[in-house]
Amino acid sequence: MGRVQILLLEQDDVEGLYPFTATHCSWEIRTGLFTILERWQHALPNNSVSVVSHRDLHVRSFVERNPHTTAFVSAPSLLIAGHVLLSPSVMRKLVETCEQRTEAVLVTCSGHFVGAYVPTELATPAEAIHHLESIDPDNLGSVDCIGHVLHRQWQALDHIADSIEWDASLRVQSIASSASIHPSSVIDASKGPVVIGDDVEIGPFCVITGPVAIGSGTKVKPHTTIHASVIGPTCKVAGEIEDSVIHGYSNKQHQGFLGHSYLGEWVNLGAGTTTSDLKNNYGHIRVELPWGQEDSQRRFLGILMGDHSKSAIGTMFSTGTVCGVSSNVVSPGIPKKAIGSFQWLDGRYEIERAIDVARTVMARRNTSLGPETEALLRYLAG
Repeated sequence: MGRVQILLLEQDDVEGLYPFTATHCSWEIRTGLFTILERWQHALPNNSVSVVSHRDLHVRSFVERNPHTTAFVSAPSLLIAGHVLLSPSVMRKLVETCEQRTEAVLVTCSGHFVGAYVPTELATPAEAIHHLESIDPDNLGSVDCIGHVLHRQWQALDHIADSIEWDASLRVQSIASSASIHPSSVIDASKGPVVIGDDVEIGPFCVITGPVAIGSGTKVKPHTTIHASVIGPTCKVAGEIEDSVIHGYSNKQHQGFLGHSYLGEWVNLGAGTTTSDLKNNYGHIRVELPWGQEDSQRRFLGILMGDHSKSAIGTMFSTGTVCGVSSNVVSPGIPKKAIGSFQWLDGRYEIERAIDVARTVMARRNTSLGPETEALLRYLAG
């Protein structure tokens, strides 16, 4: 039997991973050096890894931003939800199991139905999705894999340590030879691996305590401390960062504390921005989401912030703050915990102005706002 194609897809509850999935597909979630899609690609380099989503605007934006994405091929396929975290060894074992089968089989993870193996050669991604939806689970066997299904964005923070260890195992060397680390800085891998990508610059007197992953081209300013965190590619960071994920092209390049937080792309935190991530009574943190309030079941949670959002200098965020896409947080006091998308002070951030600023910001990193991504932003702005 030929090699199995991996087809990452989105399930109907993908919006639950707000605010990140407001502008991204679920397989773009980053919990280590790699996104979920990238981890599949590195773990199984000889298998085709493709994507499909019922959210047409989102997948168009993704392909525009990732033009080298592998196209769908007509082959036996493992269809699996993009918001499932699996280790490389589990990925390989699952694909190996599929390659030994001649009949369809369901795939479950932690008691959740997350996909299926289809041994027939389907012509299009849409046909694959239709085939999956038509499967009668009562007439098929199942394969259960050990992993984690992410239903809310903050759950990604629980898997930083494991993810960095997985991704370190997929690299030839943990610290790229092109990385520049000032001799006065400390890289402490005694509590977990420190993975540093190509052309990373770490300035004087920094303390990097693993597990930590820093993406290619990122600059770490002097006197920065980072612990148990993920910094994406082409970021600028400073201050104190703990138990957090910062996606690519985002900046926190001044003093201030960022803890137990998840930031999207093109975010900019003004000088002195600080998050509270623990309530005074040490109780569970409640979160205001677009569909209502939820108990995060966590004692530590800072801010969840969507793409292109920014904070003014000196901003102090409460525990469990959620900020949508392309909002400017400027407040004389502590901002409210639920900040929608396209907000400016207490009013609306006009879409044309938001688009102009996004273009300006992206041009500074030699990147442009493509028409598909612009269409998605306009759709979100209503």
